[in-house]
Amino acid sequence: MSIDISGLSISELEQLAVAARARIEVLKKQQFAEVRRNLEAQAKEAGFDIYELFAGRGPRAALASSAEAKRMVAPKYRNPINHLQTWTGRGKQPHWFRDAVAAGKSLDDLLIK
Repeated sequence: MSIDISGLSISELEQLAVAARARIEVLKKQQFAEVRRNLEAQAKEAGFDIYELFAGRGPRAALASSAEAKRMVAPKYRNPINHLQTWTGRGKQPHWFRDAVAAGKSLDDLLIK
């Protein structure tokens, strides 16, 4: 299939692009649903649940374990100039922390109290 776009205006090309993106999304969703149905049918035929095959457990357990893996650490230090900048004390020191220490601030001065 060939479409001659040489005679289209900018607004017509933009409309065509929007319509094309929308159509691509619809096709992707349809393809995803078809692949999922096929995989679920194959898993069921073999006596498995699809979550057993790909996650090793149910979807809620997989979400819970990923949340546990990404536990937040409370910040330990705060930039005295910009209080929105904090650091946990783990990993590479941020520039503001190194600059403050180089300027004579002590670690106690930067602690969040």
